[in-house]
Amino acid sequence: MDTLSDKNNKYKLINIEAGDRLNMADVILQFKIERQRSSSVTGNVDVKATSKDIEGSGKSPNITSFARIRTAYITSPDYLFVILSIKHRVYSTKDENTRMMMGVMEVVDFNAYDLKYLSDSDISYNPALGTGQIQIRDIHYVSHQQRTAWEFCQLLDRKCIASKKGYNQWLEYASQNGWIKSND
Repeated sequence: MDTLSDKNNKYKLINIEAGDRLNMADVILQFKIERQRSSSVTGNVDVKATSKDIEGSGKSPNITSFARIRTAYITSPDYLFVILSIKHRVYSTKDENTRMMMGVMEVVDFNAYDLKYLSDSDISYNPALGTGQIQIRDIHYVSHQQRTAWEFCQLLDRKCIASKKGYNQWLEYASQNGWIKSND
């Protein structure tokens, strides 16, 4: 059933805004939950656009920084990070009078995924940039796996530690980002 037309939907969209430059999210959605004690939920949406006409498009896109996403889930276990995957096709023609290219982008498919629930095999860790980048092996074909925020953090930790950065680098990130308490 379409969520917008569901009269029993307890989530009402109350605000939409664009994410700031360098924010993890491109779009920030805020919902009010209708229940006895009213509260709100914020959804952070990262938009990934891939071409239908380019073979391999959507393979291992960078999603977000390992340290940033792990810190977000430690700070708020209810953190919601959605990946909106848009598949598009571009058509273009040249205007003979102005000699300008005129283009139209058609959205041909889309999917939305909660990062926390992607399967172990769909999530990879690329140590090449900063604290490493979380990537999705193929953004168009993913499987879901129910897990808690803590289980998700453990998954991210295992992938970081298994990389060439290893345990000592993970421990440095943990100290820098306040994930562990020191005995100092």
